[in-house]
Amino acid sequence: MVGKLTKDDELSASTVANAMGKGKYKSKQRQLQEHIKAKHGENIRFDQNTAMELGDFFEDGIIRFATEKMGLTDVETEFPEAFTHPFFPIQCSLDGTAMANDLTIEENPQLGIYVPDHEHITINGKGIIECKLTKDYPKDYPEDWRGWIQLKTQVEITGCSWGMLVIFSHIANEINYFFYQRDPAFSEELRIIADDWQKRVKTETYFDPETSDDAYVMFEDIPVAEDVLEIDDSFSGMIARHENINAEIKELEEEKDCIQTALMEKIANHEKAVCGSYQLDWGYINYKATPEKVVPAKEARSVRRKQVRIKERS
Repeated sequence: MVGKLTKDDELSASTVANAMGKGKYKSKQRQLQEHIKAKHGENIRFDQNTAMELGDFFEDGIIRFATEKMGLTDVETEFPEAFTHPFFPIQCSLDGTAMANDLTIEENPQLGIYVPDHEHITINGKGIIECKLTKDYPKDYPEDWRGWIQLKTQVEITGCSWGMLVIFSHIANEINYFFYQRDPAFSEELRIIADDWQKRVKTETYFDPETSDDAYVMFEDIPVAEDVLEIDDSFSGMIARHENINAEIKELEEEKDCIQTALMEKIANHEKAVCGSYQLDWGYINYKATPEKVVPAKEARSVRRKQVRIKERS
């Protein structure tokens, strides 16, 4: 398999979902931070886990199986270079392409065929194939973060008129096919996001924070000033509410533990129990044997706290 072809400091089809705030594992602020770090030469890549490696290994076979089932021809799965949009600052790599000859695709859940936002579409010419392998159970809709936005972006970049997202759920041994027809509205949305993203990477301008992690990202690598900042008293009510919430959480955790104590005493040596509409399970968690690991040495370093610590002034 060819390694990652797109640049690490530019928006790509695989990172657009994150940039739109629709990623599952990474916020747009975190994604922006990675691109800014890559711009400065930092390596942001990571080693693939076994699931990722297996996904790459089976990708070609899944694509060829799926395209044959759907009546597509002239399948290609090897692409030596990344593709760049002719007008927008965005790139993509591809899993596959195939040709369609005026095929009308109608939704058929029994066969795992879905056409989101349409009852049917007719596809012709070259289209994009995006392949995903997952341990999750199959769904009858394409999740934005699991290749759907990626596919739509690939279609825009390559100028194709259609695409097919193939998701193989190995836990259920089922394949779902999601067909997409190029949408001019998405093209405009992509242009706005790509242009804004490029400017943010160039000027290192983060998004206004929506979460504490977003705020942490903005100031994570900025040297901390030694002087004490005097904050306007208007924040006092907010800080007091923060401390009240902490106290409420502590009380609720103590109450929750009391309930657990009562349930454990009642269940005793049983593994399972039932109570009204509830099923209770106090069984075992099984851990596989693992070899002893030697933790490599690390140099001393300082990392900024991820939360603001609050205490009463003396």
